[in-house]
Amino acid sequence: SAAALLNAALLRPDPLAIARELEGQPGAAREAASRPVDRARTFGELLGDLRVQIALTTLMVSQFVMIATTSTSPVYLHDQGHRVGVIGIAVALHLAGMYVSSPLSGWLSDRFGRLPMIGLGALVLIAAVMLAGLSPGTNGPLVILGLFVNGIGWNLAFVAGSALLTDALAPAERASIQGLADLCMGLMGALGSAVGGMILGLWGFAILNAVGAMLTFGPLVVTLLRRPTLATASARTPLL
Repeated sequence: SAAALLNAALLRPDPLAIARELEGQPGAAREAASRPVDRARTFGELLGDLRVQIALTTLMVSQFVMIATTSTSPVYLHDQGHRVGVIGIAVALHLAGMYVSSPLSGWLSDRFGRLPMIGLGALVLIAAVMLAGLSPGTNGPLVILGLFVNGIGWNLAFVAGSALLTDALAPAERASIQGLADLCMGLMGALGSAVGGMILGLWGFAILNAVGAMLTFGPLVVTLLRRPTLATASARTPLL
């Protein structure tokens, strides 16, 4: 595909080469020295890592809330009398919000740390679902703005959560646990779409977004409460 060709031709420097260089830095050496390098941790040990717990929770909850509140938005906008063109703009802007902010999200995660950006992503996502849910359905621009901001909040949480997960894993552990994270996100997306449709049909778009806001408080509260615990281990992972 065109995307694959562009990546092969223009993606310089290679992220894999950068990752290998980073593994040789003193911080990575200290992390590797904290456990045997000839084996990966067991699945139970990995799930016992607080960073893995927070990262997986962030990725799963943000995916569920984002899919539940946006996959149903075309139906909601159609029911409110909006034309197909307006619905297409809403979907396009939401997708733009999901991905256009990725470079900024990555820079912020490196500059200020993974946990603060997870918290910021949760706050932005909460603000987005409140805006979309409380705005009159006939006010297309406000609902569309809420969907756009929804994508930005998801992106912040996704990038920061993914970076935190990578920080917590040794090279031998990354493929399996990151694969597990992708699987969990896919399942949460499917579940969110189904549950979102049921809530929309039974109680409406405002209640659906209210449920999304309440669920998003989870990663936010965990980030605030567990940050001191993770800060104690900052010698192992300075970016926290």
